[in-house]
Amino acid sequence: MKKGFAVVSLLCLALFASSCAPILGAALSVGPGKHTWMTLDKNLMVPMRDGVRLATDVYRPKKPGKYPVILNRMPYGTDGSMFAELGRFMVNHGYVFVNQDTRGTYDSEGEYFPVVFERNDGVDTVKWVSEQPWCNGKIGTWGVSYFAITQWEEAPDNELMTAMNPVFGTGSIFKWIFRGGALSYVQMIPWNTDMENAKLKKEGSDKIIPIDLMAGGYYNEPIREAQPVNQAELMKDQSQIKLGVFRWFEHPGNIASVEALNFEGYYSRVSAPGLLTAGWYDQALGPMLEDFSKMRAEGKGNARQTRLIVGPWTHGVPGIPNNKIFRQKTFAGTKLYGSELFQWFDYWLKGMDTGVDKEPPARIFVMGENVWRGENEWPLARTQWTNYYLHGKGKANSGKGDGKLDTTAPASEPADKFDFAPANPAPTLGGAFLPFKDWMAGSFDQAEAEKREDVLVYFTEPLKESVEVTGPVKVILYAQSNAKDTDFTAKLVDKWPDGKVYNLCDGIIRARYRDSLLKPTALEPGKVYKYEIDMWATSNLFKPGHSIGVEISSSNFPQYDRNTNCGGEGGKDCRKVAAQTVLHDAANPTHIVLPVIPR
Repeated sequence: MKKGFAVVSLLCLALFASSCAPILGAALSVGPGKHTWMTLDKNLMVPMRDGVRLATDVYRPKKPGKYPVILNRMPYGTDGSMFAELGRFMVNHGYVFVNQDTRGTYDSEGEYFPVVFERNDGVDTVKWVSEQPWCNGKIGTWGVSYFAITQWEEAPDNELMTAMNPVFGTGSIFKWIFRGGALSYVQMIPWNTDMENAKLKKEGSDKIIPIDLMAGGYYNEPIREAQPVNQAELMKDQSQIKLGVFRWFEHPGNIASVEALNFEGYYSRVSAPGLLTAGWYDQALGPMLEDFSKMRAEGKGNARQTRLIVGPWTHGVPGIPNNKIFRQKTFAGTKLYGSELFQWFDYWLKGMDTGVDKEPPARIFVMGENVWRGENEWPLARTQWTNYYLHGKGKANSGKGDGKLDTTAPASEPADKFDFAPANPAPTLGGAFLPFKDWMAGSFDQAEAEKREDVLVYFTEPLKESVEVTGPVKVILYAQSNAKDTDFTAKLVDKWPDGKVYNLCDGIIRARYRDSLLKPTALEPGKVYKYEIDMWATSNLFKPGHSIGVEISSSNFPQYDRNTNCGGEGGKDCRKVAAQTVLHDAANPTHIVLPVIPR
């Protein structure tokens, strides 16, 4: 989430010039606004219901009056010059901009703990804003990543919120903390470590917690039922707060019911419509697509006018692609986002007729074809759910194997086998996660992964006609292992005529959690089990000459932590090589379910 703070780097464009507004306005395609004399109230200490005060900056027109407000609440510090420029930019466009340090961070009081205090603190802050003499009663919220999460947290039962714009963030972050029961390791460990280090620094400590992803990431917790965290007790008990968040990662069932991490049951209590801005390679993609559908179906009043933008983006700046698969000018998407953003807030907060109520509610970028397209719902009503089955002669190992993929159900075929050694996992090569150092999110050539014997590869013949795949993707896998617990991974890829293979979406299932996160069970070695691997979603046009591909393995590290295959036994140093078998025959028809869009 912290790297999501990079969204404000688009503001840094302005820092190379003496005047930000023209450059920022051009980047966002909204113009610089009208020059307005501004007043800045710095570090106003806004009281919360428990007496803790949060440092809040208010950028407002100097001329007395009541104005619409855009609120941002974040844990990364509000003192940067980029926020001064953003505040001025918002004021020039006729808004008051309110920027707040969340509890326990930077100039705010209180004890830091991620997310759990944001609902109460957000509601209290919105109420305070509504009572100020410069507020006209129209309050919008804006923010990226963690400061998108804060918007969701303060939205339920909050009639004072008029509209919101969560960018790369959701109220159901549990769904990307754990994917299929496996920890999203590359984003959760570095981000939480960075936040713990910031907390130590604020406390005056010289201690720094190091981050060495490759030295760890082994999972071998004892198989046990969940011990759910009580959020209400946590908020009251400072000793529990001081224990920190890392204990939450031991068992997904422990936090599956923590309200702050899950938005199920709250959509019907939200009245503020959202302009949800997501990316095909962003860590929050899956739950954000659910947010859109459920707000449209279950939201209260105006919330059912929620809109969605999904671009070919990773976590950070809407509009900047990372390689040729996007074929998009760098700032085309930024301009689109900026235009949509101000049309959205001008409509809801100023009452201007900007036309947002007349457009299709969803705007998605179809990769491969590289075009933007309006849609009315998600998933698309015209979807043809199509099974593509795995085939082979028992040697699908690596890209040079005999794996095939087509729409014909298998009959009698030998299974494919590989050994998974947790000390030598298949490497992460792009994906939908929070990037860290050398591990970049997005779409990259999978050549290195497809050289490995522990990666099974299945491709269609080169296509004679285009096939569009837009929507949720999942793999139904029939497999056996000689381990009591292990992982299986799946990846949808696009093989280009030049031989390069690009990842589109992926997923994982931790075997012990195949039936329940709350009550995991060990495998019976050698028994065939049916697994469902949720790969979230994509939108891609497979062009003639391209091939649709699926990769099956047991690791994707460090995107996900690696299973030791020990089934919770043998202690933290236990490591076992698991012998894996993937079946694709009439009784066990392993396949990927693709949302094919007719053309």
